[in-house]
Amino acid sequence: MSHRLGRFFLSVLAGASLSFAFAPWYLWWLAPIGVALIFAISRIDSRRAYQYVFVAALTLEVIHLHWTSVYVGAAPWLILALAEALFFTLPFLLWRSGSRWGYLAAWLAGEWLISRAPYGGFGWSRLGFIGSGPTLNFAYWGGPTLIVIANVLLAFLIYQFLHSLSLGERLKASATVLAIIASTILCTLVPVTHPDPGAPGESITISGVQGNVPRLGLDFNAQREAVLRNHVKLTLGDLNIPTSDLVVWPENASDVDPLTPPARDVIEGTSRTIGKPILLGGVSRTAGSGLRNISLWVDPSEGVDESFIYTKRHLAPFGEYLPLRAIAELITDSAQRIEDMTPGSAEEVYALKGAFLTPVICFEVLDDQLLTEKSARAGILVVQTNSATFGSTPQSAQQLAISRVRSIEHARPIVSISTSGVSAFIDSSGEISQETAIFKPAVITNEVFAGVRTSPSNRIPGGSANMLTLIFVLVGALASVARKRRECD
Repeated sequence: MSHRLGRFFLSVLAGASLSFAFAPWYLWWLAPIGVALIFAISRIDSRRAYQYVFVAALTLEVIHLHWTSVYVGAAPWLILALAEALFFTLPFLLWRSGSRWGYLAAWLAGEWLISRAPYGGFGWSRLGFIGSGPTLNFAYWGGPTLIVIANVLLAFLIYQFLHSLSLGERLKASATVLAIIASTILCTLVPVTHPDPGAPGESITISGVQGNVPRLGLDFNAQREAVLRNHVKLTLGDLNIPTSDLVVWPENASDVDPLTPPARDVIEGTSRTIGKPILLGGVSRTAGSGLRNISLWVDPSEGVDESFIYTKRHLAPFGEYLPLRAIAELITDSAQRIEDMTPGSAEEVYALKGAFLTPVICFEVLDDQLLTEKSARAGILVVQTNSATFGSTPQSAQQLAISRVRSIEHARPIVSISTSGVSAFIDSSGEISQETAIFKPAVITNEVFAGVRTSPSNRIPGGSANMLTLIFVLVGALASVARKRRECD
C-alpha cells in the first residue's frame, strides 16, 4: 500500500512538472522529464498504469486550466479538467504490456481524443503546444503531434538513464546521457522556413491595436462602449498607422453591435479618417440568426461589406455555448451568464495589395483541421482574441505559444492581437516580435511577408495529427502483440 501511495504522489509530481513546461514558465525540459516519470511509474505496476496516468493528467489539467475558473467559477473548471483527464486516459486502459511503442501510441491517442472530444475537444494541454524548446521546429514537419513524438522519445532516453543508474550500469548510463545531449542538439538543427523578402509573394504593413479594457468602475454596457472608444482613440492617435496598409482590432473590440448605429458609424468614420481598412472583431445579433462572434472588413471608402463577414466556426464549449446547460445551471449561477452563440459555416479571405488574409478567432487556433484549411487559402493568419476575461492569468501567454507553434506548422506569419494583451507578430519561422504587456494600451506595427510555401506538415494526407497518430497506434499495437508473443515463448 505504501508503495502504491508513493507512486500516486510521484504521478502528481509528474503532472505538476508537465504544467510548468508550458507558458509563461517555458521550462520545456520538464516535459520529457514528466513523461519519463509517468512511464517509469506505470511500468513498475502496469496493471494500474491507467490510474497513474489519470492522476498525472488530472494534476496537469487542474493547474494548466486554472485560468478558466476566472470566468465560469471553480466547478466548471474542475469538471473540464476531470473530463480532459478522463478522455486522455482512455487509451491507456489498453496499454498493459509496458512497451515503449505502446506507451507512445497511447499518449498520442490520448492527445488526439482531447483535441476532438467531448464537444469538439479542447486540446489546450497538448505537449505540442508548450511553444518552446529544441523540439519546436518539428511542427514544420508534422505539426504539434511530431513535437509530442520527439518529447516522448527524449523521455524514453531519460528513463533509460535512470533505469541504468538504478541497476548500477554506470557505463550504459553515461552513454545514455551522451545520447540525450546529442539528441537535444540535433533537435535544434531541424530546419524550418524563414521569411524571404526577395521571394515571390507579397508583403503588407499591418498595425495591430490593443485598446485595453476598463477593469473597474463601469457597468457591463458602459464597458462595451469604453472598449470600442479605446480602440478608436488609439487608432486615431498613433503616428505609425498612416504608413500601414491595414489596421487590425481584436476579438470583441466592438461588443456593441458593429453592424448597427451608433457603433457602425463610429467604426466606419474611423476607417475614413485614417484612410485605411480595418479588420475588427465584434459581437452581433444582426449578422445572421442568433448571437454571433464575427470578424468584419471595413473599407475606408465603402464602409462595412456585409457580404464578407466571417462568423466564428469553432465555438468554445462552456465559453460561447453551454453543453448540458440544465445541469450546469444547477451547479453554478455563473452558467446563466453564458448565452449560446451561433457558429459560422464558411471561410472568408480578404485580399489587400496581392496578399491574402484570413481571421482566426480566439480558441479556433486549437482546431487542427480548421487551421490547415485556413493556411491553404491565405498567406497571413490574423488571430483575433479577447483575453481580458481571464485577467492576469497565464491564458494569454499560453495562447501566444500555441499561435507560435501554428505559425511554424503552416509556414504562415501570424498577427496575434488581443484586447488586453498579449499581442505580437510571429513570422513563419516562429520568431516573435513586438510582444506587448498585459492590460496596457499599445499599437504595434510591422511589415508582414505573406507565406507562399506549403509546409511538409500540410502535405501529410488526412492531416498530420490524424495520420501520425494512426501510424503510431498501429505500430504500438503490433509492438504490444510481438511483446506478448515473446513472453509466451
